[in-house]
Amino acid sequence: MIHVFSNLEEPGDGLAPMCDLTFDIVEAVYDEAGSCWRLEFRADATPHEPVGFMAIIPVSGWREQIDFDGDDALYSFWGSITLCSCGIQSDRLLALIAEHYGIPTSRPKSRWPLVNFFARNDRDIATRWKFANSIECLAVGINTDPAFIADGLVRMKLFLDDGIEDGRYAEVFLKVDLSIGLAALSEKDEAYRADLVRWLSFPGNVVAKPVAAEAEPNH
Repeated sequence: MIHVFSNLEEPGDGLAPMCDLTFDIVEAVYDEAGSCWRLEFRADATPHEPVGFMAIIPVSGWREQIDFDGDDALYSFWGSITLCSCGIQSDRLLALIAEHYGIPTSRPKSRWPLVNFFARNDRDIATRWKFANSIECLAVGINTDPAFIADGLVRMKLFLDDGIEDGRYAEVFLKVDLSIGLAALSEKDEAYRADLVRWLSFPGNVVAKPVAAEAEPNH
């Protein structure tokens, strides 16, 4: 199993690496009724237990947008995907991301920084960090159409947005290559770290996109 931090990029100048996470695609099921792929991602996180999450990626409903002309044309395909928890592995993933970002647990009655408790057992982590059951978010395929995810590499940028000015907003890259069985969840910018962790830790089924984004993808 691939290690989750196997492709960290060093930014130089003594800064911590960007949080680029790599996963094996351990399950890929096409749901004909829902016209979507249901994917499960998992990675080794030694010295800790494995981490992972799931994603539901539709193959219909993607809206094409073309910017610029000729050789400079940029093709974007707008739609929505859903990130899902697969249980304790996703809770550990959230804890690992927060640790890398230096964000302490937000659970009440606890002042422990994450680095102090992440090495504890799975049950302890589960009481402190919980990955959202599901997170529906706006997505854009960058020069690749997610509708054809079965045919090769797809690069997407995900937007987690409450639609409120100065509200909770984060972006993250998701790359999926079914042909080689690998996926990557890569950091877009350090400025989004706190809000990304907040979105991933909201309880229940979360809609992380404003309603208007469905009609007019102008990001």
